[in-house]
Amino acid sequence: MKQNWNKIMALTLAFTVVSGTAVYADVMKGETTTSAVLAETTAEENTSAYTATTGTISEISESQDGNQVITIENETGGLRFVVAAGTVIADRESGSIVTADTLTDGMSVTVIYGINSPMGMSMPPYLGSVTAVIANADQGAVSVGYFNDELLNQADLLQLNISEETNILTTLGTRSILSADDIKGKNAAVFYDVTTRSIPAQTTPSLVLLLEERTEIVPEETDTPDAVSREVTTQQADSMVALRDAVEAKGYTVTWQGKTAPVLLEKDNLVSEITLGSTTYVVEGDMAMIASAAPVLTDGILYVSADVLEHL
Repeated sequence: MKQNWNKIMALTLAFTVVSGTAVYADVMKGETTTSAVLAETTAEENTSAYTATTGTISEISESQDGNQVITIENETGGLRFVVAAGTVIADRESGSIVTADTLTDGMSVTVIYGINSPMGMSMPPYLGSVTAVIANADQGAVSVGYFNDELLNQADLLQLNISEETNILTTLGTRSILSADDIKGKNAAVFYDVTTRSIPAQTTPSLVLLLEERTEIVPEETDTPDAVSREVTTQQADSMVALRDAVEAKGYTVTWQGKTAPVLLEKDNLVSEITLGSTTYVVEGDMAMIASAAPVLTDGILYVSADVLEHL
């Protein structure tokens, strides 16, 4: 009887070990699956052409070439970057394009830049240029990435519902009113406050900034680079127009605010802004445009490229 009891105990123990091993294997299998999904999601998110860093401005200085150099602080160590002439600056609160003088100490900003942008190994890290800066970014959340034809991001975690209240801007500048169709198949920075609890989460963003790069035409090399340089300079000079005379003829009122502040062009209660040395200008208060050349000041007269006048 005792021998039979020992056999029963042995069989019970064996069953327990086998069952425990099976359960453990199932658990480990589940963990492996979860890890694989997370790894796949992370890899998918990393395919975006852009990334973003949010922080509080702690210092604003000026570089030797006259550009702003801004330092932001956050829990990961912060970032130092250059706001160049072509850097687009959007205000989340107003949903419009603004000028560099809007950025002030203590302001929360989101900095958007290419994921493969060269970054100096200083502390904080240094970026020579960025794609865009979002001012007053201390409210809500931001998602930067590629959105498909269903307005779903690459990780299949966030889907956009565009409403009439959604401000849609582009880093290239346009006078057209942008719609949901303009977001499809584009990289974008999306700012929103709340989402649904569904999968994917859905949100109606307050601001969408399309991250588009201007294609530059590189002139062919010749045996006489000096001649090419003179030719380009001449072409640029021929395309520059005295701003005040040209816009006053169109019915604008011109307000000069100094070399570091934008020139204000007012007509029909709408204000456009042109900044010396910057290729980015603002039309009718909220439309960012990119000029073919930056405005220059010669003998007290501000000259702009002729294409600027076409959009005024």
